[in-house]
Amino acid sequence: MRPDLLTATLAAAPVPRWPAVDPLADAVNPALGLLLFWLALAAWRAGRCREVVGLPLTLVAMLCVAYALAYFDRALGIFGLFGLDFSTHGAVHLAAWTALLVWQPWRWPWALAVTLAYHALMLAQGYHTIHDLLATAAVVGLPLALLATGLRPVARRRAGSAPPGHNARS
Repeated sequence: MRPDLLTATLAAAPVPRWPAVDPLADAVNPALGLLLFWLALAAWRAGRCREVVGLPLTLVAMLCVAYALAYFDRALGIFGLFGLDFSTHGAVHLAAWTALLVWQPWRWPWALAVTLAYHALMLAQGYHTIHDLLATAAVVGLPLALLATGLRPVARRRAGSAPPGHNARS
């Protein structure tokens, strides 16, 4: 990276309002990645081979969508035209939860709670505005939803992967 570009990037970086909380915000997405890895291992131990392969592949596909949209925004500056800032962290967060919900849709209350808390943390720290986060969710959400809809029939065909009390065929 060129020194002038590095200086400009560092100067534009938001300063967190509470520096002590900054590591927590930085740890949310890696912790979500570890959760997905752990759930894939749990599926392997339970003999759900389709989910063992499908969950990581779905995650990679969803992350490709999130990072592609971040790249296009960075290259074209579309969000900047509207005075907004694309939230790559928010896009990656939504992509990871979407990948999990394709395979384990009964986890949606956790996904909603963690996502709302994470976005509230980003707002409180001053990383993004509510408009940045909503615009990012809208732009990333549609392609993620379309991809999830296309992958959902594959996930439904798996056998015995629902927790007790859940019908895997519904």
